[in-house]
Amino acid sequence: MLAARAADLDAALPPPVPPDRWRIPPGTLYLDGNSLGPCSVPAEAAVRAALDGWAAAGVLGWSDGEAPWFDLAERVAARLAPLVGAHSHEVVVGGTTTQQLHQLLGTFYRPTPTRFRLVIEHGAFPTDRHAVDSQVAQHGLDPAQAVAELPLDGRGWLAPDAVAAALGPDVAMAVLPGVVYTTGQRLPVAELTAAARRAGVRVVWDLSHSAGLVPHRLHDEAELAVFCTYKYLNGGPGAPAAAFVHEALLPVTPAYRGWWGSDKSRQFSMEGRWTGAAGAGALQLGTPSVLALAALAGSLELFDGICLEDLLERARQLTDFLAAAADGLLAPWGVRVATPREPAARAGHIALAHPEAAALSLALRARRVIVDYRPPNLLRLAPAPLYIRAADVLQAIEHLADILDRGEHAQYAERAARAAVT
Repeated sequence: MLAARAADLDAALPPPVPPDRWRIPPGTLYLDGNSLGPCSVPAEAAVRAALDGWAAAGVLGWSDGEAPWFDLAERVAARLAPLVGAHSHEVVVGGTTTQQLHQLLGTFYRPTPTRFRLVIEHGAFPTDRHAVDSQVAQHGLDPAQAVAELPLDGRGWLAPDAVAAALGPDVAMAVLPGVVYTTGQRLPVAELTAAARRAGVRVVWDLSHSAGLVPHRLHDEAELAVFCTYKYLNGGPGAPAAAFVHEALLPVTPAYRGWWGSDKSRQFSMEGRWTGAAGAGALQLGTPSVLALAALAGSLELFDGICLEDLLERARQLTDFLAAAADGLLAPWGVRVATPREPAARAGHIALAHPEAAALSLALRARRVIVDYRPPNLLRLAPAPLYIRAADVLQAIEHLADILDRGEHAQYAERAARAAVT
């Protein structure tokens, strides 16, 4: 029955990007696109073109030719903006997610004696927690007192009502995930932003696990956001991150200023006085990596003609099928689906809970089935809808069932216990 369902699903909703546009190694089931998207042919070609331009023009590449590097970051930001429902002047690209988050918190977190807390969910991605703690400390506050953690419910999820209730009168800002990176739970961005506004709290949304998949409408539903571009946007390892600042908050004088955030018409005047760009580009710091931007620009070509609503619907179908396959084939070995079943409460990956998840991830990799492990007990499987088929999902679950049946993962238990498994 599962095989027939997979065939029907693939016939009705085939991957929108053909297999020959990807550089996934033959024989590999790649279900880790929520950690790092695979290399694509357009990204590879764009990097090669950038290298050729560097070889041919040297430093003149910054100013000469049809596409000089000088405004490459702005051009890439303009291509990203429609994918998150923003205006081009509201998006900036460059640096890392950590740098972008620090920039937004440093710029907009202004604690007072009565409104000083920063809210973040329990078990947040480490970079978010590190940024929150360090920003609080820069204001002379103790993170143990000024950082409030949102507790998880008995299922390990964030209850939206509890999130809204936690935004009390002593809260200045919150850093919330569009999709919780462990369980894959999706939060209602517009609803919680509205609740935060009523409470006088400004939210920075971390959309790293939803950008390029969920059809966000940031101009209508958020004030501030950050997101990486190497997951569902497939921009490459360490690809430049992005930030969103609603135009109502522009122009902005960032907490941390760099010459690349200058008004472009005056950047090379080499003045000691900083004159910032009018839009979110003022948040830029140093000179961007042209090669990294090139890879991202190439990967964005894959989204030409793609409707994100259709892409998310395909992801919903695939994750629903993955959960059903796990129920049918893995439950006898104590594997539990740890992601919400409601379509609106999940996005691109399913988390499977099992006490020996770390060893299972290694056993799967030995079979060239690439999934992700997150401590203490989660396997994350991402049927990224641009390239994954239902048949791939079923094969991965069948591999996992066979490993459990054979006890094959036992040989990896020692390695899993002493080594970090990414």
